Amino acid sequence: MVKNGRHNQADQERKALEEELETERAINFFAISLIDQTTVEEVLWDVAKNCIARLNFVDCVVYLRDEKRNVLVQKAAHGPKNPRSFEIFQPIEIPIGQGIVGSVAQTGRAEMIGDTSQDPRYIRDDDIRYSEITVPIMLDDEVAGIIDAEHPEKHFFQPRHLHILTSIARLCAQKIRRVQIEQAYRQTERQLLENNKRIAETKLMALRMQMNPHFVFNSLNAINKFVLLNNVDEASLYLTKFSRLMRQIMVNTQTEWVSLRHELQAIENYVELEQMRSDHAFDVSLTVSKTLSLDTVQVPPLLIHPYVENAIWHGLLPQKIEKPVLQIDCQQAAGFLVICIADNGIGREASRRMQVNSLTAHKSHGSRIAEERLQIVNKIYGVDARIDVADLVDSVGAPAGTCVTFTMKLK
Repeated sequence: MVKNGRHNQADQERKALEEELETERAINFFAISLIDQTTVEEVLWDVAKNCIARLNFVDCVVYLRDEKRNVLVQKAAHGPKNPRSFEIFQPIEIPIGQGIVGSVAQTGRAEMIGDTSQDPRYIRDDDIRYSEITVPIMLDDEVAGIIDAEHPEKHFFQPRHLHILTSIARLCAQKIRRVQIEQAYRQTERQLLENNKRIAETKLMALRMQMNPHFVFNSLNAINKFVLLNNVDEASLYLTKFSRLMRQIMVNTQTEWVSLRHELQAIENYVELEQMRSDHAFDVSLTVSKTLSLDTVQVPPLLIHPYVENAIWHGLLPQKIEKPVLQIDCQQAAGFLVICIADNGIGREASRRMQVNSLTAHKSHGSRIAEERLQIVNKIYGVDARIDVADLVDSVGAPAGTCVTFTMKLK
């Protein structure tokens, strides 16, 4: 008798130890499984699925509380309620305080019902099941949701199931809180980026608008020249071209991007005006690669205009040179748009000396504005746009002009 008693006690202790180990393994399994979930929905579906797979439950449903309507809404399920992945068949809502699920949501205390036929609170969903275990998901001491499992056998659920589900509910709550914090952080980060983008876009628009008076003043000076010379026909023709250019500039500066065709048309009109103003003192050559689609390639408006102007004003016109030429070349290379603006003028160093010595030197702020715009465009759109300036020299090393290269990743 004593030996049998000791033997039974040893069996019971061994069984208890095995159940304790199995309980810990189940809890650890859930803890590891929840790590990879990144949304509240994924967390809930993971819990419902693994309650079936790991704990051999027949049915498991997870509810979330709708604070505004004060009801529990089925959000995830596994078993008969889940015929297809991430889908609940005929989801139901339970008012707080109604049924076993609603009662647990109201009290915040888990319940284990051995025979639901004896409990008047029992609410039948898709089928009658005689055992039910219901555990609250607590967030900040408030019931945020419910884990509810049922089984057709009476008294199926045991204290270890309650212990496991309570631990799972706690893990679930912790994961939901982390997900909510991460989502709030990402939302704040997105809002901050959006605000920064709006600020940058506002500044970009202000810089674009600064280009209008820049061209207006230069062109009005040219018109004034023709008027003073009593050259009515030239003044009229110039005014017509000037009006066309102003319309183009006003249209282009209303948008952040324009087609390369529209940008080149504006540049051509501007160069024509400068040729008229200078009595055709220089020639111009514009080439465009056949691989470039002028209508689909988009560029920031008026960004290269200041460099075209600098080439004319500071490179070609300051002093007489033989056959002054402005060359504009547009190519496509390795996914980048490449626009080269070259002149065979006096070079940057000679131009700087002339401006220092001249009391009436033209002081252009266009390049500074363009560089500032370029920084903002890169910040907002990430197109890796840049401007490179190189001094050209002839065969004996003497200054032979300037080359400005604009490169930008094709959108």
